[in-house]
Amino acid sequence: MQLFSSPILATFFAPPQLSRKAIASSVQNSDVQTSDGSAPQDGARRHPTRVLATAISVAILCACSQQPLQVDAANEPVAGAAYAAPEISTAAQPIASGAEKVAENDETTLAKRGVPAEKEEKSDKTKPFPIETFYTLLVAEVAGNRQQYDLALANYYFQAERTKDAGIAARATRIARYLNARRAALRSAQLWVELEPESPEAQLAATAELTLAGELDAAMRHAELALSLGGDAPLQSVAATAVDNEELAKKILPEFRRLSQKYPTNNEAALALAMLLRANNNPQEALNLTHQVQERDPALLDAPLLESHILIDMGRNKEARQLLENLVSLYPKESRLRLQYARLLIREDIELAQHQFVELVKQRPNDANLILSLALIQYETGQLDNAKPLLEKLLQLEEHESAAHFYLAGIAEKKDKVSEAVTHYRMVRPGGDYVQAITRGTNLLAASGNTSEAQDWFEELRARHPGQKEQFYLLQTELLTKYGRLKEAQTLLSGALKTNGDSKRLIYAYAMTSEQLGDVENFELSLRKLLSSDPDNANLLNTLGYKLLSYEDRLNEALVLISKALELSPDDPAIIDSMGWAHHRLGNHAEAVKYLQRAHELLKDHEIAAHLGEALWALGQRQQAMQVWEQGLQNNPESKLIPEAMQRLQDQQRLEQHVTES
Repeated sequence: MQLFSSPILATFFAPPQLSRKAIASSVQNSDVQTSDGSAPQDGARRHPTRVLATAISVAILCACSQQPLQVDAANEPVAGAAYAAPEISTAAQPIASGAEKVAENDETTLAKRGVPAEKEEKSDKTKPFPIETFYTLLVAEVAGNRQQYDLALANYYFQAERTKDAGIAARATRIARYLNARRAALRSAQLWVELEPESPEAQLAATAELTLAGELDAAMRHAELALSLGGDAPLQSVAATAVDNEELAKKILPEFRRLSQKYPTNNEAALALAMLLRANNNPQEALNLTHQVQERDPALLDAPLLESHILIDMGRNKEARQLLENLVSLYPKESRLRLQYARLLIREDIELAQHQFVELVKQRPNDANLILSLALIQYETGQLDNAKPLLEKLLQLEEHESAAHFYLAGIAEKKDKVSEAVTHYRMVRPGGDYVQAITRGTNLLAASGNTSEAQDWFEELRARHPGQKEQFYLLQTELLTKYGRLKEAQTLLSGALKTNGDSKRLIYAYAMTSEQLGDVENFELSLRKLLSSDPDNANLLNTLGYKLLSYEDRLNEALVLISKALELSPDDPAIIDSMGWAHHRLGNHAEAVKYLQRAHELLKDHEIAAHLGEALWALGQRQQAMQVWEQGLQNNPESKLIPEAMQRLQDQQRLEQHVTES
């Protein structure tokens, strides 16, 4: 899309008596001559910079020549003329020359109007512009032609503020909106509407930019002014901004009701109200409004599209599906309808949904969002060979690159291409898939025996994200633990604590790693350090107390710790289980069963089942114990604790029988 015009800029300010042809001729004749005094054959092609400079000079002279001489406070003549800013569009448009306003000073025109020239000259509201203004605007147009849009916008915005001219403010607003320069667009639009409050377009621009800025109250004021001037107002956009905030949607609903009543046949107002009614859990009234709009304007597709959303909210999916199916059949090229249909089908018919996304991608082959959606459907349904080229196209488009790399890595991983998968996982950047990409990539490396590369990766991550060192230390610890490298994990955490000694998560990880290594001393020291700063932490108290139950000479100490934990968290099934196990270890089996049965009722955990079975077995209730264990294995068939407890106690029983018989 071309934003700025490309003809010779001299024509922008040419007076009526000078044609474009004459200007072009004057530019050619002013080119540098050759040594024999003749003009070069192709000077314009060989010296484009000279042509442009000459064009600008001629333009400025022409602009000055057409301006009525006006006298400033110092009685110095100043060239000036009204400036009419052009619309921004896909077609090239020059800056208006202001010649029409100058022509109004023509004596014939004045005579026809019956106004003496002197009086007309005094009443002329033409605003004088200094030559610097014209020069700055010309530079802006040149910059625009060279795609230096930031410079073009800066010049227009500066002159809009300086001259307070509505035309320049309008031009600055359009350029800023085209460039998505939101802050400049908002300020320019506010200036434009201040200078030209009777312009519906200015009110529309102000409404749009205030909506994007989240200033909905001000946006609504300008929207109503735009409607009162006979213009349009993006009320649906305002409503869409409000519906995501439940409190705001409720607050702004009465204002939309008032506008809808004031303009009862305005479909935009009706649909905006329907959107807010939907957000405020009033679907039936919203649905009625969409029907009214469709009766007034059957071709307005916003209404049936909103109707489909409301029907889905109401659980009437079958009706919504039928509606969308009919609409897609009637309007096969309407992407919005097909996209809503495809989204609904994802929940009900993934194969048909895929067909709709295929059609959407055909219609909009460079739409990255549609390409990603189709690729994900194909990835999840195992169509890896179809998904791969779509993901590669996202990389070519430089859109959704992290997601593309993540799923390309997944495809490579499923095909056992470890090196390719790791390469893609390493290309994923911070976002929703970042941690998972790191975890998967480093796991692949560790599983293939390449732990050194995994270590290098973690070191790079800690250097790249120093504020997240703790998280990456923990991820690396988890990886090392998973592959049985507990000593390396403990060494890693020990080194990490030298520079991150206050990290509670690292201290706890070090404690747990030490416990798995049987290093009770470092386990206890680490937990005691955490308890020194957080003495009422029930989980820490329980963890330390439960570990101490493994040692006959520390059972009473363990009971004290667990009792305090239970006081702090009386309904925690893990702590209740610890208390029951403490009593069992102390020989209080009946008391143990009470606690363990309560814990088992709260949480059907295999460890609790193992403990309860042992306590029941100790009380001689061996049939009940077997029932608890069997139920525990049904809930947790992969449990190792229950079979171990059963085997140990059954072996003990056989030993007792053997001793008795002997």
